[in-house]
Amino acid sequence: MRKHRAKPLFLGSLHSRAGMVVYCALVAVWLGAVLFFWVWWLQPAHMLPGLRYWVVTALLGWVSFLQLYFVFFALRAVRSVAPDPTPGAWRVAMIVTKTPSEPFSVLQETLRAMLAQDYPHDTWLADENPTKETRDWCAQHGVKISSRYGVAAYHQSHWPRRTRCKEGNLTYFYDQWGYTNYDIVSQLDADHVPQPGYLREMVRPFIDPAVGYVSAPSICAANQNRHWAVRTRLHTESAFHGILQAGYCNGFAPMCIGSHYAVRTKALKAVGGLGPELAEDHSTTMILNAGGWRGVHAIDAIAIGDGPASIADLAIQEFQWSRSLVTLLLQYTPRYLRALPLRLKVQFLFCQLLYPIFAVTFLAMYLLPVFAVVFDMRYAEVTYPQFIAHALPQIVVLLVISARLRAAKALRPVNAPIISWARMVFVMLQWPWVLWGCLAALRDTITGEFVDFRITPKGAGQKQQLPFKILGVYAVLALGCILPVMIFGQLAQAQGFYVLSLLSGLLYGLTLLTIIVRHYAEEGWQIAAPRILVAHVSTMAMVTVLFGAALTMRSAEGVYALAIGLEPLEIVEVKTRIAGAGSDSRKPFEYAFNLSFTRPETNGSPDPRN
Repeated sequence: MRKHRAKPLFLGSLHSRAGMVVYCALVAVWLGAVLFFWVWWLQPAHMLPGLRYWVVTALLGWVSFLQLYFVFFALRAVRSVAPDPTPGAWRVAMIVTKTPSEPFSVLQETLRAMLAQDYPHDTWLADENPTKETRDWCAQHGVKISSRYGVAAYHQSHWPRRTRCKEGNLTYFYDQWGYTNYDIVSQLDADHVPQPGYLREMVRPFIDPAVGYVSAPSICAANQNRHWAVRTRLHTESAFHGILQAGYCNGFAPMCIGSHYAVRTKALKAVGGLGPELAEDHSTTMILNAGGWRGVHAIDAIAIGDGPASIADLAIQEFQWSRSLVTLLLQYTPRYLRALPLRLKVQFLFCQLLYPIFAVTFLAMYLLPVFAVVFDMRYAEVTYPQFIAHALPQIVVLLVISARLRAAKALRPVNAPIISWARMVFVMLQWPWVLWGCLAALRDTITGEFVDFRITPKGAGQKQQLPFKILGVYAVLALGCILPVMIFGQLAQAQGFYVLSLLSGLLYGLTLLTIIVRHYAEEGWQIAAPRILVAHVSTMAMVTVLFGAALTMRSAEGVYALAIGLEPLEIVEVKTRIAGAGSDSRKPFEYAFNLSFTRPETNGSPDPRN
């Protein structure tokens, strides 16, 4: 096993000197804003008995940690400053994988772009079952073919020669030709088209003999103008594929992304080949680092592929990726963890725990306002205006930092927006399927089940249907926030959570509406059978009507509670009902919207907190 060296050679800061000064100044302001919030939040006067205050404190602490994580690695971001690789210095291959479900027309564009790269190399196609058309085209264009079709030894049920999985397909290539004939192999998915100069940037960092792999940004943007679901993930993950991965290079481990990365064959052979699971990119990264090799993120090696062509594809991908990553954590990570230095132990455990923590965090954030309404409880002795006033500064500064990084072209893609509706809706779309995937991985580990993965379609395929179970998830989430507001009245402590629960219901309702409207805008209304269309519209109508009813019933009371602390501004006027014949004694107060700057005297007005 190789001895670990923390930092690869030939690296330079991603920040200019002036940019670093500005960035550090902004970080200092952000740290001040974070301190401003936490000194206020942790005051004993704000604490309530029991665990409820500490549950919210833990969630807020997690959010602050994620911000610190981003700021820390953005500060450390580096790129390769090695000289251009000398042609012929390495024996290089580029290989693209193909499954039977992927049309060869998709591969042709990728193969042409591979052939056009300006660094000398051999171009390979790893095809599970090449047709005559494929063989003829490859022979005409000088593309070599690797196929394990009919080779039983490479169609096993388990790693490393697993059937119907990319790592098994590529393992055949490496065993037959890769380890023997090449020093460096750059591997790509079928739809990821390398841009000019791509291979040169991928080969550049290998001048350092300690580098065993090179990662690159996964930019799934080729079909972003055709499918709205593509933009949700593309915008959200732009910082990860740019500045964060570049930060991992500086003493930590950049993560290979399965759509495309490169390996030193000597390193890959030494650690036993590609890693297991659908997340073979992550497992390969872990195995190479456990073997003492290091990675570099080639932030300027651009290959552009397809994103999910529908919300159903996005859900499948999130489910499968989270399931695979948690399976790695439970079944494979323990055997490699001991070989990693402490900093990498922490990093890999964090990355593999991120999906479960993310899912649990959003589940908790979803349940907090609902539980507050159902059990009539607050989580802290603070007012909503106080909370916003203390939490908002750190958010604003972080947005300024993100905008600065975007201006410095540190995101991938470089033009990804900092604020967009697609980014906001992505987390609403993502977490239910991540939670399901994590639970499925736990079940698989306990039962020992074999996991068969589905390949999401590439290229211009058939029209996409909208499964009702996808809509059902978001309809249930929306109703889960709306119905408690309608059912539970006469709250004494948590009236403000009427509004917060309805706000959550509104967000999931808008997510539901976006899914339906964007689906039919892209695929056409004619795609659905009449009964399916009626079901979709009826579901949206039901959520809308119930939301409107809940808003009418509770909005004034909820806004009154949230507005406490804004005096002398008055948004809602509250009056005491006069007891007597015909009065509703169960509703002692009457709330009505009345914007003014003078709070009138009221007898027995409630003083709820959110």
